[in-house]
Amino acid sequence: MPPHPKKHHFVPQFLLQHFAGQSGRLIVHPVMSERQYPSTVRDIGHRNFGHSLYLPEQEPDHVSMEAAMSDFEGEAATVIRELVQSRERAVPTHARHALAWLLALQWQRSRFLRHMMTKKSSAAASGLSDEEIQTGMMRLIARTVIDPWRLRNDDDAHYKDQWNYLVSTLLGPDMHWSAYRPRSGGLLVGDNSVCFSGVVGTPPPGIPAGFFDHGVGTGFHNFRRLTVPLSGRLAVVISRDPLDASRLRAEDLNRFTIFNSREFVAHAPEWPTTHQSLAQDLTQLLKRQRMVAPAFLQDYAPGSRN
Repeated sequence: MPPHPKKHHFVPQFLLQHFAGQSGRLIVHPVMSERQYPSTVRDIGHRNFGHSLYLPEQEPDHVSMEAAMSDFEGEAATVIRELVQSRERAVPTHARHALAWLLALQWQRSRFLRHMMTKKSSAAASGLSDEEIQTGMMRLIARTVIDPWRLRNDDDAHYKDQWNYLVSTLLGPDMHWSAYRPRSGGLLVGDNSVCFSGVVGTPPPGIPAGFFDHGVGTGFHNFRRLTVPLSGRLAVVISRDPLDASRLRAEDLNRFTIFNSREFVAHAPEWPTTHQSLAQDLTQLLKRQRMVAPAFLQDYAPGSRN
């Protein structure tokens, strides 16, 4: 029996592929390091056995969550491929639904979010092992995202079993969806697909205004806009302002991607040559992110188990 794949991707490989060069090659810029290095779609955005379940007196389950997430991602991959091939600015209803569910999954399996939830719950201090904490997080994803997704079209299922707060928010009547297609491309990808910027309502106290574009002090209840890079030539903008998408440029989208990244941003090897101005922006924006990130990373160590 072949060994189970140990690289469990929290950034889908199909998504990374839309930003890669030939043979899936990428140049990776770690958030908290000035070095950059070549890699591939297969070798970034993952943890070894990061989605495995560890249950008492049982062999580790390296398959169940990976299989469920693969089914989940399949529908989103088809929709993103359709959007990449289209030229429309409107995002069809079926694509909105598929992307809303994908974003719910991406949010819940964010390594940084897992780190923050572990800290706030004091799980580590209670004596739980890394494996026990991970299993609890995976069960939460199954209960709140994967199970409702599986039941979403089941007429016999109870509404509460089909409901997900993030999906409900993103598909709400106050959300305006638009496909942003820069003529020259140039968009970056990061470890975080859910890129918040701006805030609506009364800003949270004690947070500098500039931090909102870093995804700090904002969430699904009060973000102004959410940008989702889907390829070098496509991003989806979800905003509470119907005119937002028409005001944005590739430079703005990349800034939101860099500022919301917690581990890395990446691009194709040829990208700095074909997008020299954006490459200069990347250097400066990464410097700024490295300056402010320690204020909100809260001891998060990219590459760690949590």
